[in-house]
Amino acid sequence: MEHQVKITSIDLMDKYEGTVSFLINRNEYKAFFYGEEYKQGELTTVEFDHLEYPLEWDAIFKENKDNELRIEKEENSDWSFCCYGKIISINPVIADFGDISLELGNWTHDPKVIGEFIYWKIERLDIRKLK
Repeated sequence: MEHQVKITSIDLMDKYEGTVSFLINRNEYKAFFYGEEYKQGELTTVEFDHLEYPLEWDAIFKENKDNELRIEKEENSDWSFCCYGKIISINPVIADFGDISLELGNWTHDPKVIGEFIYWKIERLDIRKLK
């Protein structure tokens, strides 16, 4: 899924990888990147991927009790997040978490989950420029 972001800062780990902070809908997030160049202040179109934290089915469908659409940064990590969202499609599963929509894989093919609110945990948010 495409997203328009504004790059606010870049922290290089080496020549080819690092973290980038970005604004989307007035909220700032940080994501990992590899093999790309970003410039502070740049407006760019990106897509996101992630390494997920394994969760049980019950946790996914019961931990978003307030039917929220939001992303919350984990306390001790730059790019780990707790996400509260809504499934918008399957095959693959795509969820809307408010500021960011993510493809979550093919862990269900049941159309009854479309519209269900979920909890998702991201170990590492990855960002990639769309050219």
